[in-house]
Amino acid sequence: MASEQLEQWLEKYWQGELSHVEEMQFRSELKVNKDSLSGELKSIAEWFETTENVKQELSLDDDFDAEITSKIHGSKFLTNQWSWWKVAASVLIIISLGYLAWLMPQQQDQSTLTEINNTQENPEKAFEETKATLLLMANMMNSGKDHLNSLQLFQVAQEKVQNSLKKEESKKDNSEKSI
Repeated sequence: MASEQLEQWLEKYWQGELSHVEEMQFRSELKVNKDSLSGELKSIAEWFETTENVKQELSLDDDFDAEITSKIHGSKFLTNQWSWWKVAASVLIIISLGYLAWLMPQQQDQSTLTEINNTQENPEKAFEETKATLLLMANMMNSGKDHLNSLQLFQVAQEKVQNSLKKEESKKDNSEKSI
């Protein structure tokens, strides 16, 4: 076969455009004409021959499938066992969080009752706590007032726009009446 055809097939092979049939022809021609080839074609022929030899030498044992199957089934057991541990841990966490959510409000109620009893017995402490609470409420109301100031600026701007539109409409009406 002409080396030009082999060169074309080699070019198509490197570009990935060689069909399966052409590739088989290319490999067989390289194998037959290996001694007469030179350069890149010769190295490709040797490479194809080496890969074929390696493929023939590589083989799996008869019990390969059985080994793989046993490993797969063994790992599923461990995976399933691990899944149960995850479920058990999740349930334990949920129960713990539920217990804490139930216990915390009760403790807070008891501490609040204790504080109330302390303030009833000590009127100065009750006065100080009431004063602190009223001060906190005043601060919160004042911070809300700051936000209302920005809304007030918006309202003033809106009124100015409406007034200017009314003035323009009245000018148009007056000019239409005079016409």
